[in-house]
Amino acid sequence: MEIRDRSDHDPVADLLLVDAYMRWALLAAEEVIGRNGLAVVLRQAGLSHLIGNYPPEQLKATTGLTFYHYASLNAGLINFFGRSARSMALRIGRQTARLAIANQSALFGTAALIASKVLPFATQVKLGLSAMQAGLRRLSQAVNQDRRLALEDRGEAWAYIDYTCSMSAGKQADEPIGYIQCGVLQEALHWQTGREFAVEQIACRSMGAPASIWLVSKTPTLPYN
Repeated sequence: MEIRDRSDHDPVADLLLVDAYMRWALLAAEEVIGRNGLAVVLRQAGLSHLIGNYPPEQLKATTGLTFYHYASLNAGLINFFGRSARSMALRIGRQTARLAIANQSALFGTAALIASKVLPFATQVKLGLSAMQAGLRRLSQAVNQDRRLALEDRGEAWAYIDYTCSMSAGKQADEPIGYIQCGVLQEALHWQTGREFAVEQIACRSMGAPASIWLVSKTPTLPYN
């Protein structure tokens, strides 16, 4: 896979990144590949100023980081992993979700999601995805921005649609690069339901699509071990 900067300007790349959003990704990546491995990734991604200097855990944008920087971290991690990129990025995504839930549970409405466990799985999934999108909108609103997200019923799956995808902001690739988001969605739903749900990215802004789209199954697979 080749990931490079887009030749045209991508306005999504200019969106400010909330400090905590980048912190979760950095801590998750460090957990998976180690501090030294992450330092290599950050240097190669042009983010050396973040080595040992993670943003604070706050819903503010004080570091000047943008969605482009987040996409650069994502691209750097995929390049670092090579053939094992998908499995490693999924692990980072799952750890990112754990950190977000642990540190900002109110932001993502976790209390209501716990109460939803008596509902059918398809409804639980819809509520979980909606809560995640609502939380991301609140993150953007905290820095006076708008995050364009949508959720659509596609029969056997829900389509999680992100028109302002931070995974691919300002980037161009020949295949989808939203592996981390797959892991985030899987872990968030596992936390909510105790079950695993298949997640597949079917469209990516890095490939020229107007939005990045992930299909999330309405029915669970085997329990997560």
